[in-house]
Amino acid sequence: MAARRRIGSCRLRVSAGRGIPGITAVRNDRGRPPVTPGIRFALGVSAVAASAAGVCVHHATYGVRSQWLGPTDWRGPLDVESVALTFDDGPADDTARILDHLAALDVRAAFFMLGRQVERHPRIARRIVEEGHEVGNHSYSHPIFLFCSPAETRRELERTQEIIAVTTGVRPRWSRPPCGVRTPAYFRASRGLGLRTVQWTVAAYDWKRRGAERIASDVVRRLSPGSIVLLHDGDSKDRRHRRETVAAVPRIIAAARDRELAIHPLARLLDVRSTGVHSLQDADA
Repeated sequence: MAARRRIGSCRLRVSAGRGIPGITAVRNDRGRPPVTPGIRFALGVSAVAASAAGVCVHHATYGVRSQWLGPTDWRGPLDVESVALTFDDGPADDTARILDHLAALDVRAAFFMLGRQVERHPRIARRIVEEGHEVGNHSYSHPIFLFCSPAETRRELERTQEIIAVTTGVRPRWSRPPCGVRTPAYFRASRGLGLRTVQWTVAAYDWKRRGAERIASDVVRRLSPGSIVLLHDGDSKDRRHRRETVAAVPRIIAAARDRELAIHPLARLLDVRSTGVHSLQDADA
């Protein structure tokens, strides 16, 4: 005769006198064996392994300093008294005002441009190059490459590379993926185009609602020799202005100079030969 018993949230049917002598057969209402402690342990181990794998994937793709999937520059040498300013998501209307500040202060920066923004603002894109600034490939439409197919990833980079080259006469040597997210497909495509991936050391978080004073103070507080600073001259969704960033730029430059930190182009910062002084986090962080 079968008796019913509740274990946790499952109702089980216990049948005596069946199966192996001396052993009570336990089955659930569907006639299947219940989840035993051993199975629960195995499932727990699998869940932990899956969680650890997820953490590794996130670090490899989203980790600004990660080198797991491919070589990535995120700072210059620590033994040079210089830093670099970089701007993402332009060109846009506010880019022109940033260029005015940079020209007045005799500073050269790097602009990681979106292909569609170059199409919308070709004159500003040309001005960037004419005034001696560097240009980088920031994709065409700012997708997260983790959610793109390899073919889509390649098209985003190839299309932007061609648009920038045709518009400005300069083919980018630098690349920065949207939100810094890299994938194996991204590295295959960037290598094929001869692009060197550059992330950042200090983020201004100017995509958030912050005033110029806070943007500048947050950057300056974390500035150190070899830093690559991430700022934005445009908005990838084309919804917000960058007037606060415009106002923060001269403050950042003045504060860096007060600390005797020169502001150099990326090519000079990253190609300077170091004496071998590096942070313990340089290999991966």
